[in-house]
Order: sequence, then C-alpha cells, then structure tokens
Amino acid sequence: MTITFRQSLFQILFFGIFITASLILVNVWTVTSKTAFNQVTNNIEVANSVLEQLLQDRSDQLLSSAKVLTDDFGFKQAVATGDIPTIHSALQNHGQRISSDFMVITDLSGMVIESQPGYFSQDTVFPYPNIIENVLEEGGSEDAIIVEGSLYQVIMLPVYAPGPIAIAGMGFLNGDAFLTQIKAIIQADIIVATKQVVNGKHVVLHSSLPHVEAQRITADSQQTLNWFDVTFSRNSPYLTREINLPETLEKQVSIILAVDVSSHFKNFTQLQFNILSISLLAIAGSMLLSMFMASRLNKPVANLVIAANKLAEGNYEKMVQVDSKLREINELSDAFICMKDSIQSREKRILQQSRLDMLTRLYNRRYIEELIQQALNNGDAIQVIGININDFRTINDLYGYSNGDFCIVTIAERIKRWGGTAARLSGGELVWFADEPLSDEQLETFHTMLEQPVATQMLVMPIRLVFTIVNCPEDASNTQDLFRRMNILLDKSEHNGHWLLNFTAEVEQRYLRRLNIITELKEVLQSEQSELSMVYQPKVDLKSGQVGGLEALIRWNSQRLGFVPPDEFIEIAEQAGFIEQVTGWVLNQVVLDILALRAQEIYLKPAVNLSTQDIQNRPLLERLIQLLDSNGLSAKDITLEITESDLVEDAKMAIDNLQYLRDKGFSIAIDDFGTGYSSLAYLKHLPVSAIKIDKVFVLNLSTDQDDQQIVHTVLALSNIFNLEVVAEGVEDANAMAMLADWGCDSAQGYYISRPLPLKALFEWLAESDYYKKRSIECDLQH
Repeated sequence: MTITFRQSLFQILFFGIFITASLILVNVWTVTSKTAFNQVTNNIEVANSVLEQLLQDRSDQLLSSAKVLTDDFGFKQAVATGDIPTIHSALQNHGQRISSDFMVITDLSGMVIESQPGYFSQDTVFPYPNIIENVLEEGGSEDAIIVEGSLYQVIMLPVYAPGPIAIAGMGFLNGDAFLTQIKAIIQADIIVATKQVVNGKHVVLHSSLPHVEAQRITADSQQTLNWFDVTFSRNSPYLTREINLPETLEKQVSIILAVDVSSHFKNFTQLQFNILSISLLAIAGSMLLSMFMASRLNKPVANLVIAANKLAEGNYEKMVQVDSKLREINELSDAFICMKDSIQSREKRILQQSRLDMLTRLYNRRYIEELIQQALNNGDAIQVIGININDFRTINDLYGYSNGDFCIVTIAERIKRWGGTAARLSGGELVWFADEPLSDEQLETFHTMLEQPVATQMLVMPIRLVFTIVNCPEDASNTQDLFRRMNILLDKSEHNGHWLLNFTAEVEQRYLRRLNIITELKEVLQSEQSELSMVYQPKVDLKSGQVGGLEALIRWNSQRLGFVPPDEFIEIAEQAGFIEQVTGWVLNQVVLDILALRAQEIYLKPAVNLSTQDIQNRPLLERLIQLLDSNGLSAKDITLEITESDLVEDAKMAIDNLQYLRDKGFSIAIDDFGTGYSSLAYLKHLPVSAIKIDKVFVLNLSTDQDDQQIVHTVLALSNIFNLEVVAEGVEDANAMAMLADWGCDSAQGYYISRPLPLKALFEWLAESDYYKKRSIECDLQH
C-alpha cells in the first residue's frame, strides 16, 4: 500500500507530536505520582500513629474507670454475696458516670452474672473465653470485640475480695460518630469492615464515610496510584492501608485507613488537558504544514511523473524542465534530463545493434525480415537474392575461423559497394535486394565481382558463391515463404552445382515430393508393410547360355505416392542419412529369398547393391556376416556390388572395408563401370573380382560404333586384370552375340528378362530355355 507525500509528512509530524506529548505525560505522571504517593504514605503513617495514640488514651480511660469499679467496697460485697440487684445498680450507675457503652460481670469460669445493657444473658458463657483466660493469667485484659454487629473497645479486670471472685468489664463503642471525630484529628477516613465475605463483598460495620462509598473503597482496596483512575474515574481516588488488630479480631474485622488523593492530582489533571490541547493544536498545525509542503512538491513531482510516463512510452521529445524553489527538486529535474538523454542514446545504440550483424555490420535476419515485409505490405515488387558461400564450413575448417570471418567481412564490404540492402542470415548465408531487379548480365557481373578470391597477408582463399533468386510478391507474399523457398533453392544447389537458381513452382513441388518421400519411406521402414519389395533380374552366362546369377533390385509402390523409382528414393535416403535402414531391409529380404530359392532347389547367387555410406559403415558389414551365418548361409551365397563413383568419397576407407569383405569370402563387383572417375589402372588396386559395364554403352551396342569400341576395349583390358565382366542393358540378340564373341562373361537386360518378383521368377525359370535345373545340379555336383 502506497501513500502520498502529504500523508507521509503528516504521519511523521503526527507521530512526532504524539510521542513527545506522551513522553511529557509519562514524565509528569511519574514525578507527580511518586511525590503524591510518598506524601500520602507519610500522611497515612502519621494518621496510623495518631489513631493508635487515641485508642491508647481511651484504653487508659477504660482502665482507670474499671479500677474504680473493681475497687468499690460495696460492689465487691454485692459480687461476693451474689446480690444481683445491687450489682445491676452499680453497673448502671458507673456506666452512666463514665459514659461507657456496655458493662458486664462474669464469674471466674466466664459465666455471665450481669450485663448492662443486656447484650449478654445471665448464666450464659461469655463469648470470648480467651479474654477470660488472659484476665486470670495476667490480671487484666485490653481488647476489642464485636457485639451485635458493632465494634467495642473493652477492658476487663478481676474483682478481688481479697482473692479474685469475679471479672468485671466495660467497653466503648467505636461507631460512625467516634470514627468521624477521629477523622477530624488524623485527616484520614476510617473504615471498619468484616473479614467475612457476604455476596462477594466485605460488610462495612463502621465508617467515617458514607457506607456506600466505604463499601466501594473496601472493594477496590487501592494500594497504589493508577493513572487511569486518577484521570478518568468519576469517583474520588483513595489510597488505603490496613491497621494491625489483636488476634481476637484480626480474623473477624479489618480497620482500613483511606486517604483521598484527588487533591494531590488536581494540578496534574489540569496539566494533562493542557498538554492534550497543545498537542491537538500542534497536530492541526502539522496538517496545514504538510499540506503546504506537499503543495510545493506535488506539482513539480507530477510533472516529472508525466515526463517519466512519456519516456516509458519512448517519447523523448517532451521537455523535462521543472522550475521549483526547492534545490533538491531542481537537482532531480536535471538528473532526470540527464537520464533521458542517456536512455535515448543507449536505446538508439541498442536498437542499432539489434538490427545489425556484429561481424559484418550488415543487417541481421530479424531486421531484414521487417524491411522485406514492410516492402511487401506497401505493394513493392522486389527481387530478393540469396548469396551463399558454398562449403563455408570447409573454409572454416581449412583456414581457421578467423580467416572464415575475414572472408565473410570481405564479401560484405563488396556487397556494400554495390549498394542495395543486405543482411547476414547465418554462417555463410547472406541476402540482398535493390530497388530495381537485376538483369542476367548484371547478375553475372555481380556474381563475378563477389566471387573473387579473398586475400590476406598470408594466403589467398578461393570461394564459390551460389545465387538463389526469389521474386516477390510473385513467388512469395511474406517473409516466411520467402526464406523457406530460398532454402529450397539452396538445397537444390547442393545437388546440381549451378551458381544461379531461380525459384519456380516446379522446384518447390520437387522439394515437397522429396520431403514426402523421406517421411513416407521412414514410416514404411519402421512398420510392418507391403509397399517395399524385391525383384530379381537374371544374369546369363554367355559361355553356357544358362542363368548364372541374379541382380537384386528394390521396388517401392507407395499407397500415397504411387510407384517411386529406386534411383529417386535411394538417392534421397542417402542424402537424408537413413540409407542404412534401407540397406538393412534389403539384406534381410534377400536372405529370406535365398532361403526360398534353396527350398525349391534353385541355387542362384543374387547380387546386392551397396551405397557409399554402406561401404563406409563397418558395423553394417559385420551385421551382414552375422545375418548370413545365422541363416546357414555364407559369403559365397551373395555378391556385393558398389558404384564406381562411390570409391572416390573416401578411397582409403572404401578399400579397407572392401578388403575386409574380400577376406570374408565375398565376391565384389563394380557397378555402372565407365561412368565414374576411375580407370583400369586404378582398379588393379581394388579387391574386386568383377566389373559391370554400364548400360549406357550397351543399349545401342548393335548400331553405335563408338560404344562398340569402348566395350571391346574394356573387355580386352579386363582380361589382363583377370576380372569377370557383366554387361548391363542388353536389348537385342545382336548385342548379346557381339558380347559373347568378344569374351564377355555374363549379360543381363530386358532381352533376357525384366526384373521379376520372386514368384514370377520361379515361373520364368520353370519355362525359360536359359535355365535348366538338371544341368545346374550336374554343375554343382561337378
């Protein structure tokens, strides 16, 4: 919860005044109450002493009167003879003479002989036997007793004739009148109350005060002074002390001295109200002062608050100038202006940094997206060119990251000199556009200028750039589609090697088909499916004219995509990095099909194609060996084919793994020979046993003399290296005859048979002249 400055200032002043007044009151009360308490205590002690002296004087009077009575001869004679009338007369006369309130005579056992007035009946036991005992033991007793609800001071003496024959006593009533007389002397009220509690209260017997007031004082029993009672009580405050009594009375009554202390605190009460009045006036003044001080601060502070809100909104144009008579406010205003200028400068710098790539000082991806989207929203037509450094990672790995950064910066400086708007997206990817689209000649010039080698003091770095062009809004109406389609073009450039690619709908369709193939093929490989299948194309031994082997080929009939050519999805699987799963499925299926052929007593050896990644994947090759072994097969039951160009990726690893397979007993053939980069001299270092002449040289072998020359030369030279030769793509009898005449070992093609599923292969073998089961069995036995 927040409060205003006015409220805060008022609270400070209020609590300051309140605490000060409270401390003054506490101090005055402490001094006054201490002084009053000491004074009243002294008064009570004096009153107590005076009261005791008065009671002693009265006791002496009683003793003197009692001796007169007991020494009277006539009284002694009446007592000795038991003359009751004489005793009654003597007691009555003597009591009137000394103004006693009662007279009594008992025998030595405490039986009442006579009482005036008749408080005690004749021949009854005197109710205070301890007094009788004291008289007999000590020769007299002075005490106070309660008779019929009144307190009497009594003295009792033995009557001698000559020995003790009776006990005479007399007493004075300590009633309200007597206590009132004493009050005038001791300047303190006296209260006589019972110790016994009736209805929760001590009963007042006698008092110099009205009994109601005395009853209240007795109930309160105020031993100390209380500020609340002194200040707010409607009744006069009394301080009380209790007087010590004889043992005969201390359990029955209590005598209390009460002193009215209101006069002692009269000035204090007045002082309290004076302090309270001054405090209230001070509080009212503090309120006015806080309002005045707040008014001097509110306006300039409110102006600063408005300026701060404008500053929070990013409005730096509003002036923040506050003119105040308070130096602190002016200093705050100056500091605020300084803060505004600093924030404005820092925000401008941060905004600039947020828009720029810190390495090249070109715009970054986020800001170029804003600029392009803004241009599209305005209806502008722009030609966006993606500029990508081909194999930029290789540059970093080869020359180091510092030289890679220098390369990026150099290209960025060249782009700046050309003009237009440019940004760095990430790594070696940049984007550029100008107000007007570039022609083909301008694009080529721009590309040539940017692609110049980057030279440092130590080296020269050749670079190759790829331009990807997307025309907006024809090809993309927003930045999301724009950058996605630029990435599609960049992906395409990695495969075709062109430096300039323009976006077309066909490019995107091919890209989307590629994504669909990846998605569908992964799903097919991970599930039980019937979309993938194997077909087998027979290979005929040209010397015997009989089928000597098979080539295993994968086929994919997708429920969503239809028939997908193997050349298409295998290449995509290699690029997407999951060719191992495809090869694994093929090897498992081929092993199952070999077992199915053996079950029909068909002993043909299938050839399986391995990709570049497969050859470099030693664990996959080891799993192949385990697969054959677990199914009772060996390396001699399968041939492995590799593409000639696959050996160039990592020649050393490929040769090592091929030698590993050769040592395990596999036959290895090079597929599509003649389309790669190797030569027969290179092949002599490879652990291969056969080569397959690519069908591009065989399809037109019957009519094309160049193809004839190439095939004839390959056959002649392969004999030198003792390599078996298989010709692919045989389409007619003439080509097959020519190959047989030239010494080619085997041939395959549509002239012999198209690739067949396993079931169709069984039927074809049963009907074909190229396969004679008996002769094969004989060959096996041989």
